[in-house]
Amino acid sequence: MSRGNSEYDLRDENQVKEYLKNVLVEYQFSCFKEKDPTGCHRLGYFHGYVDKDKPDAKENAKKVFKMNCEENKFGQSCDSLAGMYLHEQKYLTEKAPREDITKYFRMACEYGYYTACKNVGVILLEKNDIWKDYHDTKKGREYLHTACEKKNVDSCYILQRLLSKKHPERALDYAVKGCELDDIRSCQTAYQMYLKGIGVEKNSEKASFYKERMGFIYRNHVASKPDESIRVTM
Repeated sequence: MSRGNSEYDLRDENQVKEYLKNVLVEYQFSCFKEKDPTGCHRLGYFHGYVDKDKPDAKENAKKVFKMNCEENKFGQSCDSLAGMYLHEQKYLTEKAPREDITKYFRMACEYGYYTACKNVGVILLEKNDIWKDYHDTKKGREYLHTACEKKNVDSCYILQRLLSKKHPERALDYAVKGCELDDIRSCQTAYQMYLKGIGVEKNSEKASFYKERMGFIYRNHVASKPDESIRVTM
Protein backbone atom coordinates (compact mmCIF):
# COMPACT_ATOMS: atom_id res chain seq x y z
CA MET A 1 0.00 0.00 0.00
CA SER A 2 1.38 3.39 -0.95
CA ARG A 3 2.04 6.03 1.66
CA GLY A 4 -0.31 8.99 1.86
CA ASN A 5 0.68 12.37 0.48
CA SER A 6 1.16 13.76 4.00
CA GLU A 7 3.80 11.09 4.75
CA TYR A 8 6.20 12.50 2.15
CA ASP A 9 8.41 15.54 2.45
CA LEU A 10 7.68 17.10 -0.92
CA ARG A 11 10.60 19.48 -0.48
CA ASP A 12 12.90 16.49 -0.85
CA GLU A 13 13.56 15.62 -4.52
CA ASN A 14 14.02 11.89 -3.85
CA GLN A 15 10.77 11.69 -1.87
CA VAL A 16 8.95 13.55 -4.65
CA LYS A 17 10.19 10.96 -7.14
CA GLU A 18 9.07 8.12 -4.87
CA TYR A 19 5.69 9.75 -4.38
CA LEU A 20 5.11 10.19 -8.12
CA LYS A 21 6.22 6.62 -8.78
CA ASN A 22 3.65 5.34 -6.29
CA VAL A 23 0.94 7.58 -7.75
CA LEU A 24 1.64 6.14 -11.20
CA VAL A 25 1.36 2.57 -9.88
CA GLU A 26 -1.88 3.44 -8.11
CA TYR A 27 -3.43 4.91 -11.28
CA GLN A 28 -2.25 1.97 -13.40
CA PHE A 29 -3.81 -0.48 -10.95
CA SER A 30 -7.06 1.50 -10.84
CA CYS A 31 -7.27 1.62 -14.63
CA PHE A 32 -6.04 -1.76 -15.81
CA LYS A 33 -6.89 -4.01 -12.86
CA GLU A 34 -9.98 -2.37 -11.38
CA LYS A 35 -11.22 -1.13 -14.78
CA ASP A 36 -12.16 2.21 -13.24
CA PRO A 37 -12.70 4.93 -15.89
CA THR A 38 -11.82 7.69 -13.42
CA GLY A 39 -8.54 5.92 -12.67
CA CYS A 40 -7.84 5.67 -16.40
CA HIS A 41 -8.48 9.38 -16.84
CA ARG A 42 -6.12 10.17 -13.98
CA LEU A 43 -3.52 7.90 -15.58
CA GLY A 44 -3.84 9.72 -18.89
CA TYR A 45 -3.55 13.05 -17.12
CA PHE A 46 -0.47 11.82 -15.24
CA HIS A 47 1.27 10.85 -18.47
CA GLY A 48 0.33 14.01 -20.31
CA TYR A 49 0.80 16.68 -17.67
CA VAL A 50 2.79 15.33 -14.70
CA ASP A 51 5.24 13.00 -16.47
CA LYS A 52 5.30 15.26 -19.54
CA ASP A 53 9.09 15.55 -19.82
CA LYS A 54 9.50 11.89 -20.76
CA PRO A 55 9.83 11.36 -24.53
CA ASP A 56 6.82 9.02 -24.82
CA ALA A 57 4.60 10.79 -22.28
CA LYS A 58 2.27 12.54 -24.72
CA GLU A 59 1.76 9.42 -26.81
CA ASN A 60 1.05 7.37 -23.70
CA ALA A 61 -1.47 9.97 -22.58
CA LYS A 62 -3.25 9.90 -25.93
CA LYS A 63 -3.40 6.10 -25.91
CA VAL A 64 -4.97 6.03 -22.44
CA PHE A 65 -7.42 8.84 -23.19
CA LYS A 66 -8.39 7.16 -26.48
CA MET A 67 -8.98 3.81 -24.77
CA ASN A 68 -10.96 5.39 -21.94
CA CYS A 69 -13.05 7.36 -24.41
CA GLU A 70 -13.82 4.60 -26.88
CA GLU A 71 -14.03 1.59 -24.56
CA ASN A 72 -15.28 3.15 -21.32
CA LYS A 73 -17.20 6.04 -22.90
CA PHE A 74 -15.72 8.49 -20.42
CA GLY A 75 -16.44 11.91 -21.88
CA GLN A 76 -13.73 13.87 -20.10
CA SER A 77 -11.09 11.63 -21.68
CA CYS A 78 -12.60 12.21 -25.12
CA ASP A 79 -12.39 15.94 -24.48
CA SER A 80 -8.80 15.71 -23.23
CA LEU A 81 -7.80 13.75 -26.32
CA ALA A 82 -9.37 16.34 -28.64
CA GLY A 83 -7.62 19.04 -26.64
CA MET A 84 -4.25 17.35 -27.13
CA TYR A 85 -4.82 17.21 -30.89
CA LEU A 86 -5.67 20.92 -30.81
CA HIS A 87 -2.55 21.74 -28.80
CA GLU A 88 -0.31 19.93 -31.30
CA GLN A 89 -1.60 22.32 -33.98
CA LYS A 90 -1.22 19.80 -36.80
CA TYR A 91 -4.84 20.62 -37.64
CA LEU A 92 -3.63 23.95 -39.04
CA THR A 93 -2.18 22.17 -42.07
CA GLU A 94 -3.63 18.64 -42.01
CA LYS A 95 -7.23 17.43 -42.33
CA ALA A 96 -6.91 14.19 -40.33
CA PRO A 97 -6.34 15.93 -36.96
CA ARG A 98 -9.41 18.12 -37.62
CA GLU A 99 -11.45 14.96 -38.09
CA ASP A 100 -10.13 13.62 -34.78
CA ILE A 101 -10.77 16.89 -32.95
CA THR A 102 -14.39 17.13 -34.04
CA LYS A 103 -14.94 13.39 -33.57
CA TYR A 104 -13.72 13.29 -29.99
CA PHE A 105 -15.41 16.53 -28.96
CA ARG A 106 -18.70 15.10 -30.27
CA MET A 107 -18.13 11.86 -28.38
CA ALA A 108 -17.30 13.77 -25.20
CA CYS A 109 -20.54 15.70 -25.51
CA GLU A 110 -22.52 12.52 -26.14
CA TYR A 111 -20.95 10.89 -23.07
CA GLY A 112 -21.92 13.71 -20.72
CA TYR A 113 -18.97 16.11 -20.77
CA TYR A 114 -20.85 19.27 -21.66
CA THR A 115 -17.87 21.58 -21.98
CA ALA A 116 -17.16 19.60 -25.15
CA CYS A 117 -20.64 20.41 -26.48
CA LYS A 118 -19.57 24.04 -26.35
CA ASN A 119 -16.24 23.21 -28.01
CA VAL A 120 -17.76 21.41 -30.98
CA GLY A 121 -20.51 24.05 -31.23
CA VAL A 122 -17.92 26.79 -31.58
CA ILE A 123 -16.03 24.81 -34.24
CA LEU A 124 -19.21 24.28 -36.28
CA LEU A 125 -19.86 28.03 -36.23
CA GLU A 126 -16.38 28.87 -37.54
CA LYS A 127 -16.16 30.22 -41.08
CA ASN A 128 -12.40 30.47 -41.51
CA ASP A 129 -10.48 28.39 -44.05
CA ILE A 130 -9.36 25.80 -41.50
CA TRP A 131 -12.86 24.83 -40.33
CA LYS A 132 -15.03 25.86 -43.30
CA ASP A 133 -15.71 22.23 -44.29
CA TYR A 134 -17.36 21.67 -40.91
CA HIS A 135 -19.45 24.84 -40.85
CA ASP A 136 -23.06 24.19 -39.83
CA THR A 137 -24.83 27.06 -38.09
CA LYS A 138 -27.90 25.04 -37.11
CA LYS A 139 -25.97 22.16 -35.54
CA GLY A 140 -23.49 24.52 -33.93
CA ARG A 141 -26.28 26.35 -32.15
CA GLU A 142 -27.86 23.04 -31.13
CA TYR A 143 -24.63 21.95 -29.46
CA LEU A 144 -24.38 25.29 -27.67
CA HIS A 145 -28.01 25.01 -26.58
CA THR A 146 -27.35 21.53 -25.16
CA ALA A 147 -24.36 22.86 -23.24
CA CYS A 148 -26.28 25.87 -21.93
CA GLU A 149 -29.13 23.65 -20.77
CA LYS A 150 -26.53 21.68 -18.83
CA LYS A 151 -25.38 24.92 -17.17
CA ASN A 152 -22.34 25.74 -19.29
CA VAL A 153 -22.33 29.52 -18.88
CA ASP A 154 -19.98 30.23 -21.79
CA SER A 155 -22.44 28.54 -24.15
CA CYS A 156 -25.31 30.61 -22.77
CA TYR A 157 -23.26 33.76 -23.33
CA ILE A 158 -22.21 32.84 -26.88
CA LEU A 159 -25.86 32.23 -27.79
CA GLN A 160 -26.81 35.64 -26.40
CA ARG A 161 -24.29 37.28 -28.70
CA LEU A 162 -25.35 35.22 -31.70
CA LEU A 163 -29.07 35.90 -31.29
CA SER A 164 -29.09 39.46 -29.96
CA LYS A 165 -29.85 41.20 -33.26
CA LYS A 166 -32.27 38.89 -35.06
CA HIS A 167 -33.86 37.09 -32.10
CA PRO A 168 -33.44 39.32 -29.03
CA GLU A 169 -36.22 37.60 -27.10
CA ARG A 170 -34.34 34.29 -27.31
CA ALA A 171 -31.09 36.03 -26.45
CA LEU A 172 -32.76 37.33 -23.30
CA ASP A 173 -33.78 33.81 -22.28
CA TYR A 174 -30.14 32.72 -22.46
CA ALA A 175 -29.04 35.84 -20.58
CA VAL A 176 -31.47 35.14 -17.75
CA LYS A 177 -30.31 31.52 -17.53
CA GLY A 178 -26.66 32.56 -17.54
CA CYS A 179 -27.27 35.13 -14.81
CA GLU A 180 -28.98 32.48 -12.69
CA LEU A 181 -25.68 30.60 -12.95
CA ASP A 182 -23.80 33.67 -11.62
CA ASP A 183 -22.31 34.70 -14.95
CA ILE A 184 -21.82 38.46 -14.64
CA ARG A 185 -21.75 38.93 -18.43
CA SER A 186 -25.22 37.41 -18.73
CA CYS A 187 -26.53 39.62 -15.94
CA GLN A 188 -25.15 42.62 -17.84
CA THR A 189 -26.99 41.52 -20.98
CA ALA A 190 -30.28 41.06 -19.13
CA TYR A 191 -29.87 44.42 -17.41
CA GLN A 192 -29.29 46.27 -20.69
CA MET A 193 -32.16 44.54 -22.47
CA TYR A 194 -34.69 45.34 -19.75
CA LEU A 195 -33.32 48.86 -19.34
CA LYS A 196 -33.55 49.69 -23.05
CA GLY A 197 -36.46 47.44 -24.00
CA ILE A 198 -34.50 45.26 -26.40
CA GLY A 199 -36.61 42.23 -27.34
CA VAL A 200 -38.88 42.93 -24.38
CA GLU A 201 -40.84 45.81 -22.91
CA LYS A 202 -38.80 48.18 -20.76
CA ASN A 203 -38.94 47.12 -17.15
CA SER A 204 -37.03 49.27 -14.67
CA GLU A 205 -37.73 46.86 -11.80
CA LYS A 206 -36.17 43.90 -13.60
CA ALA A 207 -33.34 46.09 -14.88
CA SER A 208 -32.58 47.07 -11.27
CA PHE A 209 -32.69 43.41 -10.22
CA TYR A 210 -30.03 42.39 -12.76
CA LYS A 211 -27.93 45.47 -12.00
CA GLU A 212 -27.94 44.56 -8.32
CA ARG A 213 -27.13 40.95 -9.19
CA MET A 214 -24.09 42.13 -11.17
CA GLY A 215 -22.92 44.16 -8.20
CA PHE A 216 -23.34 41.24 -5.82
CA ILE A 217 -21.33 38.91 -8.07
CA TYR A 218 -18.59 41.51 -8.53
CA ARG A 219 -18.30 42.52 -4.87
CA ASN A 220 -18.26 38.97 -3.58
CA HIS A 221 -16.09 37.48 -6.33
CA VAL A 222 -18.75 34.85 -6.97
CA ALA A 223 -17.58 32.20 -9.42
CA SER A 224 -19.93 30.97 -12.11
CA LYS A 225 -21.59 27.69 -11.20
CA PRO A 226 -19.99 24.63 -12.85
CA ASP A 227 -21.88 22.81 -15.54
CA GLU A 228 -23.27 19.31 -15.11
CA SER A 229 -20.38 17.52 -16.79
CA ILE A 230 -19.28 14.18 -15.39
CA ARG A 231 -15.70 15.01 -14.50
CA VAL A 232 -12.70 13.91 -12.46
CA THR A 233 -11.04 16.56 -10.34
CA MET A 234 -7.29 16.19 -10.41
